[in-house]
Parts: sequence; structure tokens; C-alpha cells
Amino acid sequence: MFKLFKDKKFYKNVFLAGFVLILLFVGWLKYLTIYTNHDDFILVPVLFDIEISSLDSLVYSYGLRYEIIDSIFDKSKLKGVVVNQDPLPNTKVKQNRKIYLTINSLQTRKVYFPDIYDLTLRQAVRNLKINGLEVGKLIYRSDLATNKILNYKVNGINIEIGQELYHGTTVDLVVGKGLSNEKILVPNLIGLLKTEANIILKSTSLNIGLEYFNPAVVDSNSATIYKQYPTYTDGKEISIGSALDLYFEVSKNDTF
Repeated sequence: MFKLFKDKKFYKNVFLAGFVLILLFVGWLKYLTIYTNHDDFILVPVLFDIEISSLDSLVYSYGLRYEIIDSIFDKSKLKGVVVNQDPLPNTKVKQNRKIYLTINSLQTRKVYFPDIYDLTLRQAVRNLKINGLEVGKLIYRSDLATNKILNYKVNGINIEIGQELYHGTTVDLVVGKGLSNEKILVPNLIGLLKTEANIILKSTSLNIGLEYFNPAVVDSNSATIYKQYPTYTDGKEISIGSALDLYFEVSKNDTF
């Protein structure tokens, strides 16, 4: 054994074996780098609001693939556009990575008109919202049933319970106002979105009147109310069924 450690050939073979192992290791790392395209990334493009018909050319031009995994119905967006994507835009991915997409449905969903007859206005508003319907004008009629739903119309035409309507249809309600000249407090709508103000007005037996939008407003759904008429003051009352004129400006959240 002692003679073996003195043999120069032994050290030479050990050196050569170590050198070969190092070369193999470096070669293996190089192979992995080439095989996995190390440091070669693609930034995921922004696909939000892109129509289905344009997806193929856009996604494939980036060397990526896509799969539509879900669809939703959002009436504020165009039909057939992308509303969600995974991974998100500007995420680094490898070539040929699959992007999973959610689109806005191409077909307008239909719903059944719920039974809201003789419900209170507050209950009726809630039920219509749950079923994807919007509350339009409140038409008050003298009746013993105060604040009860007496009838319902779409574009002036009476509708039936269980009738099929498109999701988002606006329904006008005929409401009993009793036999007295009832008045209610003016609500404070400053700082609210139109949808929020509409819910409050309908649940308090009032209507939206005229709408005025600041020229800077692009999306009316995201604009906030900065002025109303009649104005809000403690104890101020107006007749049931009255309308409030609303003035909208760009939401402060959209200015950043």
C-alpha cells in the first residue's frame, strides 16, 4: 500500500479521473442550460379585453399556448373578451407555456322573474338583485298596501312571474303608497357610485332623476357622486316616489 502512494502513475490516474469528472459535470450543466433554455424567458402579454378571434395570432406570436377554462357573464364588458388570465401579464415564463383564460360569455344569460308580488319594496329590490335583474323606475299608486309591490313592467309591458328575462334587464315597479301624502328623509348620496346610490334610492322609495357627468368621466360605472338635488340636510323630507338629480365626477381612486 505504501508503494502504491509512491507510484507516480497512481497520482496521474487520480488527476485524470478527477479532470474527466469535472468535464462531465460541466458538460451536464451546459446540457441542462440548453435543454431548459435557462435565462431565456418570455413576458406574458396583456390579454385582458382581447376578443377570442384575436387570441390565436397574438398568443402564438409570443411562442405561447392558451386554454379557455371558464366563462362568466359581465354586462359591463363586451361579449367574448378575456376577463382573467393565469399567469398574469408580465410574468416570466418558458416558451410554449400554456396561459389559462376566463372569458366573458358570448351568450347573454337568461333568468326567471321571481315572485315579488306583495313583497315590501326592500325585499323586492333584494330579490331582483339576487336574480341578476336591475330595478328601474318606481311608479307609486294610491293603495291601502303601503310600500308593497303591486305590479312590474319592462319597457311599459306587464310581465309574469316565472317569465324568462335576459340577465341585467331593468324592471320598473308599481308600488303602493298608501292613502296619505307620505314623506321620507332625503338620503345622503355624496361619494357613492351610481349602483350604490340606486340601491339606496330604491330601498327608500325614491328614483334617480337627471344624471350629469363631468367631461373627464370615461366610465360612468366607476364615477362617484359629488352633488345631488334635492340636497341632503338633517331632517329634510321629500314626497315618496320623488326623484333626485345626481352629479358625477371621476372617482378619486381612478386618479392615481
